Amino acid sequence: MRYSLLGLFLSLWLCADTLTYRHDDSASRALQVKDPRSHINVFLPSMPYNYVSRLVNEGLVRLAENDQGWEYSLATKSSKLSPILYEFELRRGVRFQDGTAFNADSVVHNFTHFLKQPFNYTDIHHSLKSVQKISEYKVRLHLYKPYGMLFRDLARIYFYSEAYLKTYGWGGAETGANIKASGPYGLGPYILVEGMITGMKQTPKVILEANPYYWEKEYPSIQKITFYTELESQKALEMTLFEDGKLDFMQIPFNKKIESMLSPYAKLVAMPSTNNFTIYFNLIKKNSPIYRKEVRQALNCALNQQNLLDFTYKKEGVLNPYALGKADCTMNSQKLHQLLNGIKLNVATQDSLMFLWKGIEYQLAEYGVTLQYQVTTSEKEIYNLVQKNHHSMQSWDILIQGTQDYYGRHPWPIFIRYQKGNPWSFVQSDPKMETLINAFFRVDVKGAMKCQ
Repeated sequence: MRYSLLGLFLSLWLCADTLTYRHDDSASRALQVKDPRSHINVFLPSMPYNYVSRLVNEGLVRLAENDQGWEYSLATKSSKLSPILYEFELRRGVRFQDGTAFNADSVVHNFTHFLKQPFNYTDIHHSLKSVQKISEYKVRLHLYKPYGMLFRDLARIYFYSEAYLKTYGWGGAETGANIKASGPYGLGPYILVEGMITGMKQTPKVILEANPYYWEKEYPSIQKITFYTELESQKALEMTLFEDGKLDFMQIPFNKKIESMLSPYAKLVAMPSTNNFTIYFNLIKKNSPIYRKEVRQALNCALNQQNLLDFTYKKEGVLNPYALGKADCTMNSQKLHQLLNGIKLNVATQDSLMFLWKGIEYQLAEYGVTLQYQVTTSEKEIYNLVQKNHHSMQSWDILIQGTQDYYGRHPWPIFIRYQKGNPWSFVQSDPKMETLINAFFRVDVKGAMKCQ
């Protein structure tokens, strides 16, 4: 049975004096030990490869919610011998998912492959020189120059078994994800048993099962996880809110909070997030209205970012402190109408982000701007539209990409868009920005170099 939202609110208001909330006792009913039958279904439309990588793989360190932003994983201790020389003690008794041993030879072998095709969205491919074996469980990392993002990058450089490297190598490039095939190839708590996922390519779903050799014996807690990567948003909502057991976890659009709270099968959980969105202007498309600088400035002036947050995120969002904010705008309403009235823009987006675009469209419509949408359920299609645009002009004028903070409260996921030559940037030339970014790479994040 369905009720109108107005009727619901009136009912709640009329019963306000007697309304009570049930105590949340779900923690007491949660499983305390791993059940071999346990299985959860998850839908993550934005950067699912990032989440899967962290479950399938391990590196020397991993991101953590602490002051330094990381903690040790396959390394247990590190020493900074000089600004360009680091030494790491390795965890003993660790095995790959196929049962083979992990040691210094594994680390050196993996870094040898990594340096042949590293990921290229930071400066690690210009800063890391070599990795040297000191003993069976000790290695040294040699740098060409000081590099403040080293530990953050090490959290994204994962290790693979000899069998995997022999067949697939280490494919970094634009995303860094290197899960080109299913199999017992990693060191993480889960084995990828079906599908593949690299960011640029992926199957509609991937299936993970618990790794019996995982070194943290209390993990994993769930036996099997199915990740969906390309569900249509409305279908995913139906699977979560109205179909028992079909989908256990998904990111709920903010305009669907009421439905989530009323669902007989779902529980709405809200928590702090560092997720961002990056919106690109296609400056390679010279016949587009947005190629004109004054049009881009007018679009920026026409959007009230705080009102957009309040409308779209129900006053739960905040402006990113690292992003380039709205510049002081001297354009009045008449000037904005003069520049923007009648403009039609082709927007490339995932359907999971349409709730945000509807808020943008509402504000721009006041000035006569029309948005036409190129919608996909697959993030890989958005990635392909970005990367193809470097080589041949694509039809989109504006493109949006969901950007999870995969560096853990670090500003780089924003700065990455302003670096000349970066595969995720369309900046052609900005000497001052290039100088600042190069200086940024050399500075240690406060507390990041603390060693135990």
